[in-house]
Amino acid sequence: ATLPNIKLDAYKDSFRVSIPEEWNWYFLGDNHLFLCFQDATHLCTKLRNRLLSRTAHMLIGNRCICIDYLSALIRNTPKLRHGLVKSDIFPQDRQNFSSCVKICSDDVISCLNNIKDSEGIIMYLRLLRSIMIAYIDKLTTPLDRLYHAWFSVFINRLWYIWIDNMKKIDLDKSLHELTGIISNQKYTKKKQFFITNNAYYCIEINAHQLTYLALLVIEKKLPLEALNIYLFSSQTCEGMFRSARSMSGTFSSIVNFSVQEFLNRVQKLSLLYKIKTESEFGSSHNTIVFPKHHKQSKQWKQPTRVTEGNNELNLETMTQIIKQAYNDATELLYSFDTEKLFYEKKLTTIKQVNNCMKDMLRKRINIQDYSELNQQYETSGSEDGSDISLSSESYTDSEDQVYNEHPYETSTVSSDQVFDDLSESQFSGMRLFDTVRPELAKSYFEVEINQKRKYLHKQTACWILTENKPISSNDRLVRVRQR
Repeated sequence: ATLPNIKLDAYKDSFRVSIPEEWNWYFLGDNHLFLCFQDATHLCTKLRNRLLSRTAHMLIGNRCICIDYLSALIRNTPKLRHGLVKSDIFPQDRQNFSSCVKICSDDVISCLNNIKDSEGIIMYLRLLRSIMIAYIDKLTTPLDRLYHAWFSVFINRLWYIWIDNMKKIDLDKSLHELTGIISNQKYTKKKQFFITNNAYYCIEINAHQLTYLALLVIEKKLPLEALNIYLFSSQTCEGMFRSARSMSGTFSSIVNFSVQEFLNRVQKLSLLYKIKTESEFGSSHNTIVFPKHHKQSKQWKQPTRVTEGNNELNLETMTQIIKQAYNDATELLYSFDTEKLFYEKKLTTIKQVNNCMKDMLRKRINIQDYSELNQQYETSGSEDGSDISLSSESYTDSEDQVYNEHPYETSTVSSDQVFDDLSESQFSGMRLFDTVRPELAKSYFEVEINQKRKYLHKQTACWILTENKPISSNDRLVRVRQR
């Protein structure tokens, strides 16, 4: 990456790695001054917002990707099976990451398999989940991160190429046959059938930066701890800054500090976290016990890291795992009746597909260089009148422009047949047990599921019998409106 007036790859202290020639799927160069990761949490919420959009109608092959399948799942399937509520599939809260985790869970995907023509939404949820596994999950191994990162990239590349080579009239016809929606030929473009440009670029950038980072580790230019990319997020940085501010005295009114003071506080925090980690996982009985919230104590696990004796991370294994990701993505996309088009366009190998995508990216990316001041940019006033360009921006990029200004209020549903048609013996993440201690019996209801007596916590019962979550949104603007 470079600019006409600032050569970012020309610095003598920039990173340099050797890129294998057969890596035709890797589009970045071998010299970089710095690495840029897009925040994975925000990327997941962008993909969720696109799914819940009222202006975009994503389409892949002979399947449509929309929230109608999730709505049908909530209406017709007991909540104990999938764990979703109505507020999870309505876009009032654009920053609701917990909803992203819920809608792509194993339980939801398993229930969607029983709904007709839901293969498209399942593919999209697999894409969302792969991004979480690659960049957010702490326990993912480096090779698994590479697999899921490039699996999401290849899914989007094949999807993009298919839409770009399809005629707009054929896409509109397929959309009408699947959903009954008649699109406006004048104002809609191919952009509505794909994810936003912003989200697609984020997926490409993160996968390339992760691969470059792995190469730096392989060549011993960065330590093994650099592969803990779940720390490369704005939430982690904000949490460290809050911890640094909290180190001020109780009676001190000065909460800000200089850069030097911040570095001194970070060193203290580093020592504190080291003691905390050693005390948590140490075998000695004379350890320091730090107070923790009960939810953090349940989720606290020792993260998986690459050890010195692990020889799996090398160029050969990286190449093999990424080819496997391409084969899996191709098999998944071909299941949507898209194989014929790729054979007609002679895009059947990994080299042909990635060379095609590389040429398309070169045509669609325009660089504006702001490295010189007082530079005037000419605005293009010519329009070719075409409405079929996939790379052009349209109103569908703002997928959440239209909202219902009246937030959904909490409502209750009848408890009749709530526990019918349940065959599971265990329910993940729910306080539903076979036995409880006598001193806690007042906090539970006795229920009968599959002719077996179980104990359901009262808070869980309230959650089952409500359709929405009566809590404040994570979005500040939405919280103000709710109040």
